[in-house]
Amino acid sequence: MNIPRFRPTTSFREAAAFLRALFPGGLDPAEQFAAGLSDGALAGNPVVLAPSARIALYWLLKSLGIGPGDHVILQAFNFPAVPAAIRATGAEVGFLDVGAGTFEADWSALESVIGDRTKAVIATHLYGNPVDLARVKRICDSKGVILIEDCAQAIGAMAGRRKVGTVGEGAFFSLGPTKNLTLLGGGAVSTSDSIPSAKIRDMASAHRSVGLGASIKLAAKAAAMGVATNPMVFSMTLMPILRFFERRGTDLVHEVMQEPAGPLTGIENARMPSRQMAAVGVAQLCRLERMNRARVRNGWYLRSRLQEVQDLIVCPMRTGSVFMSFPVLHPQREALALQLRRRGIDTDFGFMADCSTIEVDESPESPCPNAERTAREILHLPVYPFLKKRQMDRIADAVRDALQDLS
Repeated sequence: MNIPRFRPTTSFREAAAFLRALFPGGLDPAEQFAAGLSDGALAGNPVVLAPSARIALYWLLKSLGIGPGDHVILQAFNFPAVPAAIRATGAEVGFLDVGAGTFEADWSALESVIGDRTKAVIATHLYGNPVDLARVKRICDSKGVILIEDCAQAIGAMAGRRKVGTVGEGAFFSLGPTKNLTLLGGGAVSTSDSIPSAKIRDMASAHRSVGLGASIKLAAKAAAMGVATNPMVFSMTLMPILRFFERRGTDLVHEVMQEPAGPLTGIENARMPSRQMAAVGVAQLCRLERMNRARVRNGWYLRSRLQEVQDLIVCPMRTGSVFMSFPVLHPQREALALQLRRRGIDTDFGFMADCSTIEVDESPESPCPNAERTAREILHLPVYPFLKKRQMDRIADAVRDALQDLS
């Protein structure tokens, strides 16, 4: 059977929690989830749910007093919604290039780009890989700059002996259906200080929750995603469709799920996660560590199989990573993806971009050549927790064979 590029981690446990939350009464699932995430992953730092990770970042920046005239630094290889959220506050964005052959900021250049107007630095734990937080925090403290952690793909990851999201002054999280902890949608924000946390709660209180009908649609979408990525169903239905569109130069799944880059809009009308969505998250919290351990097992094993493969760059990962993805770099990634799909391995290019090349208000940033190369060459291999060792071996063997055919 073919191996899908991803599989959601929702199960019958989450479905039962969603159904129970349709009936009133009992504890508030939103409060339960926030408390569980705070205690389990964030050393007790207060958590507030948000309509999305990008709005969570927007609220966090506003609560920290960041706005017009301020400067926020982040890595160029990023999700375009992140700089869009910064610009929505009126602040300006400065980009750090990533290291050669990596997807992480080149922190050796950080001090040189911090200026008088720099108010914050965002450390992005991309693909579940923790950045060198001790180093970044030390630089930020020496310059009097706020450190914000982007934990959208890294809940449960460890930076040294500390969980990501607990080192900086604040952190934000994504809780979408493909993340390692999901509410079927929405986001969350955490701070180490009660004052910005109170401001964020005030902002959140102005928003209504997702309605029942919309919540049911999200649940149905997640269920359909789970069915479609079942290996047998995927092999018989979706994979042939992907191959059909592939011959026409289109990755159907990527096209359907990709969001166009642009300004952050609709903030005032955004909806908070519903009671039913939060109940899904409460059920997920019970499985988070087990799912993360399986990702880590698969990730390190696949690295051991591919580390010495010629013509393939296996991006560096730190101890403490939760392997939300397994990124590799190859100059012919489209051809490699085609070869892998012919061998029954579905892959993806991801949704990150070299944000320094996205022009906003006709003022493009200086070029970041490493970020541009990473965006052009990155390919994601399957590494989700349901994969077994024999399937990881099949992926590794397929990559080796595909590269031989390309050489």
